[in-house]
Amino acid sequence: MVNAIKNGLIVCGIATIWVALEALDQGYLGFPEIAQYSYFIYWLAGLRLVAIILFGWLGFFGLFFGYAVGGIFLRGSSEADALILGFLLSIAPLIAYRFWQSAFDKDDDFDDVNFVQLCYMVFLHSFISALFKNVYWFFVDHEFGIDHVAMIFAANVLGSFVFLYLLLFCNRLFKKIKKRLSAKTI
Repeated sequence: MVNAIKNGLIVCGIATIWVALEALDQGYLGFPEIAQYSYFIYWLAGLRLVAIILFGWLGFFGLFFGYAVGGIFLRGSSEADALILGFLLSIAPLIAYRFWQSAFDKDDDFDDVNFVQLCYMVFLHSFISALFKNVYWFFVDHEFGIDHVAMIFAANVLGSFVFLYLLLFCNRLFKKIKKRLSAKTI
C-alpha cells in the first residue's frame, strides 16, 4: 500500500512538473516557434530523459499524463491527439534509454557515463521522438516530412542539453550554498 502511494506520488509529481514547465515555456520562456508547437529549442525534451533515467516506467506514466493534460488544457489539442502524442513522446525516451543501456552495457546507477555516451543517448532519444511525432502527423494529415524530422530532432537535442546543463548548474549552485551555510554554522 505504501509503495503504491509512493509510486502514485512520483507519477503525479512528474506530471505536475511537466504541466508547470510547459505552461512556463508557453507563457514566458517559449523559444521561437518554427511550426505549430515545434520550437527552435525544446528544453522539455531534457525533462523527458531525466524522468525516464530516474524513474523508468513511473517516469513514462508521469510524462504521459503530464503531456496529455498539457496537450488538452494548454495547447488545446483534441483528447485523441494529446493521448496518442503523449504516449509516443513518453515511450520514445524509454526506448532510447533501454537501447542505450544495452548498447553500452550500462545499468541504472549512471556512474561511469562519459559525455560521448550521453550524446548518443540524447541523439537517439531526439531521433526516435522526431520520428514518432512525424509518423503520427502523417496519419492525421498534419504537416510532416524530413524537414520536420530534422527540425524536431535539432530542437530536442538542443533542448536536452540546455535542460541537462541547467540541472548541472542548479546542482552545483545548491552544493555551494549548502557548503557556505554549513561553514557559517560551524
